[in-house]
Amino acid sequence: MATMTIPKIKINRQWNSASVRQVCIDHDLYTRGDNEAYARMLLSVGASMPSYENLYLIAKDICVHSVDQTVTNIMYLLEKYAVSKTFEIEEE
Repeated sequence: MATMTIPKIKINRQWNSASVRQVCIDHDLYTRGDNEAYARMLLSVGASMPSYENLYLIAKDICVHSVDQTVTNIMYLLEKYAVSKTFEIEEE
C-alpha cells in the first residue's frame, strides 16, 4: 500500500471593517453605541488581523454596546460571518 504524503496546509484568515459592520447590521448589534465609538471600533478592525485575541477585543467592544448578547456569541458570529478563510497547499 502506497503512503500518502500530506502537504503543508496554511489557512489565511482575513476580515475588514465592512464585514464586521455587516454582522452588526444583520444581528442588531452595536445598537447602544454612538457613531464615534462605532467608527473607532471599525477602524481597529481594519488595523488588525483576526487573531482570537483581536476577535475577543472587537467582540467585547460590540458586546458593551449591544443588548442581550454575550462576548462568546458575538465572537461566534464574527468568526462565522466576518472572517474569510482561504487555504494554501504547498505540495512537494
